[in-house]
Amino acid sequence: MKCFGIRKVFAVEYEMIDAISGYFEMWVDNKAVCQYEKNSTEWKYEWNLLYIVEWLSKNLTSILCEVEFPLPVSANSSIDFLNKSNEFDSDDIDEFERWFEKRQDWYFRHSWYSSRGGSYLADVIFRRVADTIEIEWDNLDLYKEITFINPKGLYYINSNLFEQVIHDFIEDFMAENINE
Repeated sequence: MKCFGIRKVFAVEYEMIDAISGYFEMWVDNKAVCQYEKNSTEWKYEWNLLYIVEWLSKNLTSILCEVEFPLPVSANSSIDFLNKSNEFDSDDIDEFERWFEKRQDWYFRHSWYSSRGGSYLADVIFRRVADTIEIEWDNLDLYKEITFINPKGLYYINSNLFEQVIHDFIEDFMAENINE
C-alpha cells in the first residue's frame, strides 16, 4: 500500500484493486481507524476510493479553516459538540429547522461518513483546534455486522502535517487513477 505520512503520528494509505475499488486506511497514533472485524476475520476498508478522495477534496478547506462550531454549544470535542447540539428543542419550527440545518451542514463538511456510499466506513470527524486538527471517532455501535479494531479515539495532529498528508494522498490518487 502507498503510504503518506507516518503511521505512529498520522498517515493515509491506499492500494487499488482494480480501476475503481481499492483498500484504504487512516492511521492516527499508530491505530488503524478504518480496519474492522466481521465474522472473526479482520478486514481492511475496501470500496470505491473516489468517494473519500472527492469528499476530502471538497471539504479540506472547511476542515483547515473553520475554527468555530456554528451553534452556541459549550463542548470539548467534535462528538461532544454534536451530542450536545442534538439536545436543542424549540416550539418555533423555523428556529428548530435552522438549528438542525446548521448542525447537519457542519457535520457533512467535517465527517466523511455521508460519503461512504453504502460501505463500512468509520465515522471520523475532523475539526480545527488552534494549530491542530482534532480527529475524533466513536464507532462502537455504528454497524451491527462489524466491530472496528480501534472503535474510539480522539487525537490532535499538527494542521500542517494533516494538510500535507491529505494533499499528497489526493494528488497521488488523482494522478494515478483518474484518466483525463
